[in-house]
Amino acid sequence: MSDKRDSKRIPFRFIVKYGTTHPPEHTAFLTDLSDSGICIKTNKVFKPGTSLYMSIENSGACHECEGVVTWAKRVPPSLARAQRAAWG
Repeated sequence: MSDKRDSKRIPFRFIVKYGTTHPPEHTAFLTDLSDSGICIKTNKVFKPGTSLYMSIENSGACHECEGVVTWAKRVPPSLARAQRAAWG
């Protein structure tokens, strides 16, 4: 099994509002993106398969989209800086 991703992830730091309702109720940072999805650093972790509404703020513009959680990892509060979740 190869560790190589199908598409390169690009560092990307913008504010994203996300949640299961519209308008989204949580705020976090989008940390990177690729052709296959985005990564959000967050304290609120949803189970894989959860549909989410997102509003991404970029250069004064607001982009609305929907996605599905493909994987998520909850970490202890002491390691919160390393917490990541992926959405596709």
